[in-house]
Amino acid sequence: MGFEQVELLYLTIPVVLLWFFIHSKNNSIEALFSAEVLEKISLNNHKISTKIRLRLLLLSMILILIALSKPTLESGEIKVNKRLSDLVVAIDMSKSMLANDIYPNRFEFAKNKLLNSFDGIKNTRIAILGFANQAFLISPLTDDLSSLKFLIKNLYLDSISLTGTNILNILQSSNDLFGGALNKQVLLLTDGGDNDNFDKEIDYANEHNIQVFIFDITSERGSSIQTEEGALEDAYGNLVIVRENLNIKNLANQTQGKYLKYSLNNDDLSKFINTFKRLSSSKNISITQKQQLFYYPLILALILLFSAFFSLPKKS
Repeated sequence: MGFEQVELLYLTIPVVLLWFFIHSKNNSIEALFSAEVLEKISLNNHKISTKIRLRLLLLSMILILIALSKPTLESGEIKVNKRLSDLVVAIDMSKSMLANDIYPNRFEFAKNKLLNSFDGIKNTRIAILGFANQAFLISPLTDDLSSLKFLIKNLYLDSISLTGTNILNILQSSNDLFGGALNKQVLLLTDGGDNDNFDKEIDYANEHNIQVFIFDITSERGSSIQTEEGALEDAYGNLVIVRENLNIKNLANQTQGKYLKYSLNNDDLSKFINTFKRLSSSKNISITQKQQLFYYPLILALILLFSAFFSLPKKS
């Protein structure tokens, strides 16, 4: 037998000490308790004495603490076969994602889209990567979506000064995460960068059996890049304007993936992910069955409380 809240059992120690103190005290019980408490638990001409009544109260307190500690009895272990598919999600963290043609900016919009999509994704392990001119791991493959939400909420570009968008690097990093998996799918949340040719990325993806899915987060009109120092300028003092890069579609189309332009619908990304034809892998999970026993000490405690407060009077 075990206890789920074992720390509550420590509270029984002072109650037990008080029990023995009352047991060893023959007289002056009134000195141990306030007049209000004695008035509530003491009635004239009762069958149960005041001393026994106090012991019943203390014993019921001990039983209540035992019930609150949630005693359980393990009744065996069962194995559940869970089928999971793997997906690597890479979020663009280059400076161009600070463009505010999409409110509040492209990066924050991508974060919110990803957070909203998790509730609609089932039976999928997800890894999160960040990338600009290099890739870095945010989370390995996991089905703990609550932890992923926490990590994504705390992603910020304020302390990152990476420029450029190296998609080949992110495909290589994703391939390392997948290991020897046969079904490799990568979802890119990106503005497409400024690369006109994706032949190297397409060749690498096809060689390593990687399907690339693009969620394009950019507008046709484009925008300047707002930083803490103001709008970003090039080496000649000209204002940098980042616009959509339609060439990124080729990367999706030629790797058996899909392309989707952003929208203001909250569930567009989750629906997009659920259209991926993913192969599932089996995962055996052991679950320990536990029988809850808290109601036994709780029922006994209630009986003792009833006996302490509502005992029958003596016969005349």
